[in-house]
Amino acid sequence: MIDVLLLALLPAAGNITGGLVAEVTPPSDRWRNRALHAAAGVVFAVVAVEIMPRAVDVVAGWLLALAFLGGGGLYLLAQRLIQARAKGSGRMWMIYLAIASDLFSDGLLIGAGASLGGGLGLVLAVGQVLADVPEGAASTMTFRGNDVPRSRRLLLSVATVVPVLVGAALSFLLLRGRPERWQLTALVGTAGIFAVAAFEDMIAEAHETEDTDASTAALLIGFALFTFVSTTLG
Repeated sequence: MIDVLLLALLPAAGNITGGLVAEVTPPSDRWRNRALHAAAGVVFAVVAVEIMPRAVDVVAGWLLALAFLGGGGLYLLAQRLIQARAKGSGRMWMIYLAIASDLFSDGLLIGAGASLGGGLGLVLAVGQVLADVPEGAASTMTFRGNDVPRSRRLLLSVATVVPVLVGAALSFLLLRGRPERWQLTALVGTAGIFAVAAFEDMIAEAHETEDTDASTAALLIGFALFTFVSTTLG
């Protein structure tokens, strides 16, 4: 169990690192746009390369669809609740929720991979770092743009350790020794969370600044980089 939690700290460390980089560099909407596109590219790759291919040959199609819808629906519900409680700054907090949800899903992936054995947990943990560095940077840039004090920004960045550890612990404890179909169905549910977080919040926030060719390139690079690392380490 300790090994699983240590693996789960890798994505959190990536997120915190991205936040620290953003703290020492000048605020830039352009770079925030690119960081969010890169993070979204990694999210798309996680779903397309790491999650769905593992599930389609094991889990029935109807169950895949329900799991995906369920994950996305839970995220939308959380989104609506936050919007109701955070009027003017709701978008800022939605970006943070997207990152926290992504880290929770990272934990689910790592815990499930560790329960399957064979070093899969390590592969997933290393791969997830790629998404969390630009996500952490974009989150800090967003909070800086909303005049959140530095001490609070740093606290929020460090607090992202919690969802990834909780996700990893829950996944490992609940899925260890369970049928592979159960494990993969849970992973597809995280894919629904990933997809909604990327489309509804990361890309929406990025588009508050006009896109350029560099924005598209950042998304493609994020996708390609995760694919390369995932297939190489796997």
